[in-house]
Amino acid sequence: VRPTASVVLADTALAAGETSTVTITFSEAVVGVDLADFSVENGTLSNLATSDSITYTATLTPDADTQDTSNLITLDNSGYLDPAGNTGAAPVSSNNFAIDTLRPTASIVVGDTALAAGETSTVTVTFSEAVTGVTTTDFSVENGVINGLTSSDGGITWTATLTPTADVEDTSNLVTLDNTGVADAAGNAGVGTTDSNSYAIDTLLPTASIVVADTALAAGETSSVTITFN
Repeated sequence: VRPTASVVLADTALAAGETSTVTITFSEAVVGVDLADFSVENGTLSNLATSDSITYTATLTPDADTQDTSNLITLDNSGYLDPAGNTGAAPVSSNNFAIDTLRPTASIVVGDTALAAGETSTVTVTFSEAVTGVTTTDFSVENGVINGLTSSDGGITWTATLTPTADVEDTSNLVTLDNTGVADAAGNAGVGTTDSNSYAIDTLLPTASIVVADTALAAGETSSVTITFN
């Protein structure tokens, strides 16, 4: 009688940073089981161990940057033996497991790249997939603030309004998103930061001084008047 086996994953939906225990249960005690006997779709096995030579456990770590709803672990039953020297029968596969280790990314576009006093600009943030947890506190804005952050398509495209700071003159400014504050449907958080295109701000209003050169004018006299702007 050849030994048989079952392969069962505890967690069948794996996100970035997650692992799952894999339990391999044989019909009788076997020897010679090692990691080379397993093929794993979009992942790797490690820490194979047993205390009774019947039930073995291992750890499944999914591949990074992967999105796949259909994956299996397959055991090649010819790689181990029972006490009588019988190898296993045909290969056996695990239950199916899904992997989503693809972290969301973003792009940020400031619509108006030259802002004067009293002007605002639409800021469009487009993610690689639907995300939640996006708030204005996830953004740092040079010489301005953003507000009115909303999404109308389920969390992929977000828009906000950028209002520049008053009395500022700066040709190079960015809106920066901290990607760790957002997560996709699988719970994957973004990594790092994303910068917008550069925009210029000139909200410095002009001022003037007026000087009359001759401050005591008699009949027939004139005076120069000098107006100096900043």
